Amino acid sequence: MEPTISSESVCKAKTAIRKTIIRKREALGDVRRNEKSLSITQRLLGLDAFKKSKSVFFFLSLPHEVQTEAMILEAFRLGKEVFVPLVNVREECLQVAQIPSLNIKFVIGKHGIREPAPEVREIVSPSRIGLVVAPGLAFDACGNRIGYGGGYYDKLLKEVSSDSIRIGVGYDLQILDLVPHSELDEPVQFVVTETQTLRCRNV
Repeated sequence: MEPTISSESVCKAKTAIRKTIIRKREALGDVRRNEKSLSITQRLLGLDAFKKSKSVFFFLSLPHEVQTEAMILEAFRLGKEVFVPLVNVREECLQVAQIPSLNIKFVIGKHGIREPAPEVREIVSPSRIGLVVAPGLAFDACGNRIGYGGGYYDKLLKEVSSDSIRIGVGYDLQILDLVPHSELDEPVQFVVTETQTLRCRNV
């Protein structure tokens, strides 16, 4: 049985972890980051869950995150439906947009995140997502994750079908022994890094 931790303590612990991981992640450099992203992509594409899924939600990566473009291109090549996030500023949540390819017009949205332009995207229900590839700053072996603090992905993961597969991707340096979490946090079922695939036991 896990000890009870106050929400204030969880919040403070998460803030400290975010600062540490962001600093370590930024220190990787472009070459190492690209090498690690390629290894993560190969591991993700090799998962049976990915191979079997007909529709996949990907985040559109920021410069220091695991790069998702190669994953997305392979999903299109395999004939899968591809969804990406739209930040709904008013409701502080993510909407789901289906895109036909990466060769479309993108705009820069909130937090500097790329989004498909209004004229080339189709807003769909989260229930259409078969598999979610989620970003995160930290993960543990139980599938707990720490994001950037807005709760956007926690809300999205609550809305997807109970049959949907949830996969977090990150570098080895983002894997911790224990990630502080609360009842508002949604775990993932797998975590894929450049050297390992964690099948999370508490999900």
